[in-house]
Amino acid sequence: MSSVITTNDGHSKTNRVYGLDVFRAFAILFVLMGHSFEHAKIMPEIQTYGHLGILGVELFFVLSGFLIGSIIMRLLDEKRFHSFADISTFWKRRWLRTLPLYFVALLAFLRFDYHGRHELFDFPAYFVFLQNFVYRIPEFFELSWSLAIEEHFYLWFPIVFLIWERITKRAQLALILSAVTFIVIAYAFRLSFPLFLDWNEYNRTIRLVVLSRLDAIMFGVLMAAVKHYWNAGFNWIKGGTPITAALFVLLCAWWFANAPHLMESRGLQINLFTAQAILCALLLPWFDGLHSDSRGGFFVVTSKLSYSLYLVHILVIIAVNRALGYFGLFDQIYGNPFILYPIYFTFFYLAAWITYHQIEKPFLELRDIPLTLRSVVKASWVAISVCAVLIVIF
Repeated sequence: MSSVITTNDGHSKTNRVYGLDVFRAFAILFVLMGHSFEHAKIMPEIQTYGHLGILGVELFFVLSGFLIGSIIMRLLDEKRFHSFADISTFWKRRWLRTLPLYFVALLAFLRFDYHGRHELFDFPAYFVFLQNFVYRIPEFFELSWSLAIEEHFYLWFPIVFLIWERITKRAQLALILSAVTFIVIAYAFRLSFPLFLDWNEYNRTIRLVVLSRLDAIMFGVLMAAVKHYWNAGFNWIKGGTPITAALFVLLCAWWFANAPHLMESRGLQINLFTAQAILCALLLPWFDGLHSDSRGGFFVVTSKLSYSLYLVHILVIIAVNRALGYFGLFDQIYGNPFILYPIYFTFFYLAAWITYHQIEKPFLELRDIPLTLRSVVKASWVAISVCAVLIVIF
């Protein structure tokens, strides 16, 4: 979504890449559509487009890898990714970006989950992102499965890279070997399972598990490496975008047809998400080269709010449905998607705008300033207050 450039005072500012904003906006819109289509009485022909949610998360994975990979390539050039102290700084920046809003959302789900209210420590694994490391995620805060995959990637990739760099003494070779390591681990994990006969079992055991999906983010990193070290190849991939786009449309059509033959082919089950991630990654060069004179607009705003949108939208659906029931309007509105979905999306964006500006953005700004007691308190007071209220009401 953005790249970081350094100013003379040592701080960093964001130079947004419009095409990557569009890429991320499509990703979150696909997810929002996918989850919204599970509600209201809509035609089955329309409901099948909810499969876009599956592809939306894949787009998120490869984009995250591309952005993180681009940052890592820059740090390698600056010789600032070669020690534990270096990767500690990398982790600090990542965790300031992702953890505060995640923990607020986790506490909110513990209190307001549609399955019912939970105690504070009913799900301790969620506090350390172990809810789906090698096993199926519980039926609670299920959308956190993808966040756990990303957090484990941020944690383990720098460590694996440092190990390979110590062995090989060559950063580029260490990068390639790290990629191979992650891809092999994910592939071996999927190979350990027999043929699944049920989509839900396959989905929860393969698609939503950390060890099965680390390779998806890795393909984004590899695309960043291609751009950085082999720009001619990056442009060659960009030139093939019409073919890639046609294949992506065919993939969408396959999902819209309810993934024919998926439950009949072990080879397809093993290779599906790897092939899907590669295809999504191949779209990145075209979007990376897409420019616009506009500094704002719908896609940029949606991209900025995407993380907040992802974390709050299920809570919004729960809140809207309960409010409709409270006011006696549930039966009249819930069955009409032309009324229900505009309500959902209005509150998706309203809630995300609030959480972005009051929780997410203050912590983002901490990444580029000295961490003092005053700066931390200023950034975290809203998040701490919300967490305190949620904990008290338990």
